[in-house]
Amino acid sequence: MKKKKNNINKKIRKEWKNIIFNIIFGVLTLLIASFFYKNIILATSLLIIVTVIGLIKWKSKITIIIFILGAIWGPISEMIAIYLGAWNYSYPNFINIPIWLFFVWGNAAAFIYQTAIEIKKLGIKK
Repeated sequence: MKKKKNNINKKIRKEWKNIIFNIIFGVLTLLIASFFYKNIILATSLLIIVTVIGLIKWKSKITIIIFILGAIWGPISEMIAIYLGAWNYSYPNFINIPIWLFFVWGNAAAFIYQTAIEIKKLGIKK
């Protein structure tokens, strides 16, 4: 009985470590975009590093697919909204958006997917 309880505690600790990693991943993505948005090359480079670290840690083909879908659909949606006059970026360099936005959207999609997986593993339901 004690061994079973110990295994459950280890699993819960592991899932919480994964959630903390996901939060750090999300916060870093936000901070890089917020602080380095004027320097498109630096912001893009740092976001690529964060992206690669996340995708290596998660080791999931579906996460890569979700990242790619988010990285494509998010910026395209913003391009349409910008074209229609909803908003604009101060420092665009690719069809009215900064190139780093592809990584922000991809990271957001991967973050949401991976965090949902970890919450489900913890057994948290509706």
